[in-house]
Amino acid sequence: MRNGLVLAIALAACTIVLLTGSASTLAVSPAGRSGAAQAPRELIYVANADSGPVTAYAAGSRAAVAPVLTVANPNNPNTVWDPWGVAFDASGHLYVQSFLSDATTFVFPPRAHGRTAPSRIFRAQGPDNQAIAVDATGFQYIVGGETFEAIDVVRPGARGRPGDLYTVPVARTIPLDENFNPWPDIATVNTKNQVLAAVARPRGNAIEIFNGGSRGKQRPVRVISGSRTDLGSCPAPLSRCDEVSITFSPLTGLIYATVSDGPHRTHICVFAGNASGNARPVRVIGGSATGLDRKVITGIAVSRRNAEIYVMAKTGSEFGAGHIVAFGRRAHGNTAPLRMFTDRTSHFADALGLAILAVARGA
Repeated sequence: MRNGLVLAIALAACTIVLLTGSASTLAVSPAGRSGAAQAPRELIYVANADSGPVTAYAAGSRAAVAPVLTVANPNNPNTVWDPWGVAFDASGHLYVQSFLSDATTFVFPPRAHGRTAPSRIFRAQGPDNQAIAVDATGFQYIVGGETFEAIDVVRPGARGRPGDLYTVPVARTIPLDENFNPWPDIATVNTKNQVLAAVARPRGNAIEIFNGGSRGKQRPVRVISGSRTDLGSCPAPLSRCDEVSITFSPLTGLIYATVSDGPHRTHICVFAGNASGNARPVRVIGGSATGLDRKVITGIAVSRRNAEIYVMAKTGSEFGAGHIVAFGRRAHGNTAPLRMFTDRTSHFADALGLAILAVARGA
């Protein structure tokens, strides 16, 4: 199975970084050529599987465009580069999660681009890790596993060695209530440093929420699941599941879940941040005008500047050509997207997960 969405950070010289990701935002006040700070813009980072680079695009792009920057395979010994997920920490480091083989996690310094070397590498579990999230305290949450689905909680600053395949001890392991079902962007964190995971189950898909850090319990503190949630189900592993990807917005305090509903109604559910049980979404985006019908969504991210919603929508399967589709903050029902764009060379054929980074404009 080779899927991957890797996010790329590419920052131009003299730009300042405002981070938006699964942790808190990093704000650095840069001076433009005029000496005045400029209004930030946002870049969308895309993880490209099958040894592809992480690529970044201006969030306001339309039609077919080239990436603003890329982060390439660093080719470190005893690693496999197969990006599926990306995340940022509070200091602006980029985390790239590989799926296959040793399922290595690469951590790049702020403003990484091109052949920038990772600042550290580690391996929690593997193979077949699907997603990564990082909370505001620096705990790292690696989701996946071939034997059973779980979240491995890794302490801040973990660093492995090539001779040990970069393996590091985990603070705790949280089992998930699903069978093996490889899908990207299934993990996020909220402002309470809780970790959220999307799980695919025959009796109904769910979003499970756990306390984060090294001392939390294995049981979720709450679960969003039931007929009213519109999260679908997964009758059998690797068959026609209603696949779910999720993110959380610190700006709105809401949980966003995409549901790739087989040949039927692909849609986006928006839940209250404290939703629990058989909760109805506060909004659902879906219908013929959305451009999501008969698409497969592999990644989702929400702007920290204006809460616009971005999804990676693919044709046919997770390896089909795709577009990033943007919706407004209050989008609801059968609404047309604000805009959409694709990579003019790759057409996002290997694209999976998404993330957003805010950068100050150079004068």
